[in-house]
Formats: sequence, C-alpha cells, structure tokens
Amino acid sequence: MRFPLAGLAAAALLATAVAHAAPPKAPAAPAPAPAAAAIPDGKDQFSTMLDTLEIGSPLPQLPDCADHRTPDGKDVTAYCVELRGDGVMRQVGVPRDKRPVFMDGPRLVAFVDGNALVGLIVPTDGIRSQDAAAQSLSARYGKPFRQESEDMKDKSGRPFKSIHAGWMRKPLTVELYTIPDTPSEGTIELLLPQARALMANRDAEVAKSLAPPPASAPAAKKDAKKEKPAPAKPVNPGSW
Repeated sequence: MRFPLAGLAAAALLATAVAHAAPPKAPAAPAPAPAAAAIPDGKDQFSTMLDTLEIGSPLPQLPDCADHRTPDGKDVTAYCVELRGDGVMRQVGVPRDKRPVFMDGPRLVAFVDGNALVGLIVPTDGIRSQDAAAQSLSARYGKPFRQESEDMKDKSGRPFKSIHAGWMRKPLTVELYTIPDTPSEGTIELLLPQARALMANRDAEVAKSLAPPPASAPAAKKDAKKEKPAPAKPVNPGSW
C-alpha cells in the first residue's frame, strides 16, 4: 500500500490548522446555523465542491480565511484560503453548508502549480463514513478500477477494516484510504500528474530531512563501492 509522505504531511498540516487559526477580530453574538445551500439536481455536496474547486483550472481568487471565520474561530463562513503556505500546498477553507458529510473539518489541501489547481487532498473521518465517501466518488467517477477491504489495527492493537479504492478519469486519478493506525482519519487524493510530481518532490524533501547525517568521507567512499543507488522508479498513476 502506498501512503505518500506528502499526503501524510498534508494531513498533519490540516490537523494543526485550527490551533493556528487567528481569533475573530471582534466579539460577536453566536451566528445562527446557515441554511442548507441548494444543491443542483443530480449532484451531491462533494460534486458541487469539486465544481467550485475545479481541478485543472486556475485556483479561484479566494478571500483570506482570517476575514471569514466563525465567532469561535474554529470554522469558516465562505470559501477562503489560508495565506500561510509555500505556494505549492495551500489550505482552502470550505464552509459547513458546502462540504460533504464525510469531510473531516473545514479545510482541505490544494496543490497549485503556478496558478493551476492540479490536485486536492480532502480529509475524511476514516471508517466512520468511508462507505458514503466511496459511494459519492463512484457516483462522480464511475466504478473504481480497484477496491479492497484491508485489515488494519489501531494504535491500541484493535483490528478494523478499511476501504482502499481508486478511480481514474484520465489524466486525473483518485484514491480513498484510511490513515494507518488511526481509523478515525482518512484521505481522498484527487491528483493530476503535475500534483504527483509535486508530491514526489515533497516526499524527497521530507525523506532528506529525516535522513541521518552523512558519514565521514572515507566511510562514504566505502559505502559507495559496496552499493550503487537504484534508479528512480517512474510514477505509475492508477496503481498502489
């Protein structure tokens, strides 16, 4: 099974977003719950969200999330973007009445190449709503090219079953999976080839930062003689 470091890093980025969210600028009375938005016939909220954040098109001009937070600072009231980020991975806020029921929290991660939106990572609440997520993906992209029920264990050793499935609408590939050891957290990756290249670069950066310091020059020469590095494997969308 493939769990890219960049994908897991994106999950960590989303997990810390609330902690770093700026408090509201001024105290305000609790806002009433927003009315459910009208959903076009034949579309669910997931498809409507993806139509708004259309992969392959320019990233929409979105306001700063600092100006569109709920009074408690934990949610957003409109589509918005967090200004923090490196320009490649950006947090996009999605208001409660616009996000699908299986989306975990108010933010997703967008991969941006130049100004083009080339991928999304949507956090889910794992096995609790994985069936709903799989059904919504199948409604939009058709039958998955591969689907498996995987046996996993949480951090305390208790077993659980998770869905691991993939869809393809070339050049877009879509993958649904649960985070290892954490059944309450999952991910939907929707990626164009450009996003996979960005993720591969980020994986390499993360791996380099985690690597032990280089050995001394004589030892490094001996290691180089013993083992030649294997050639890089090509990215193979549509498989794991």
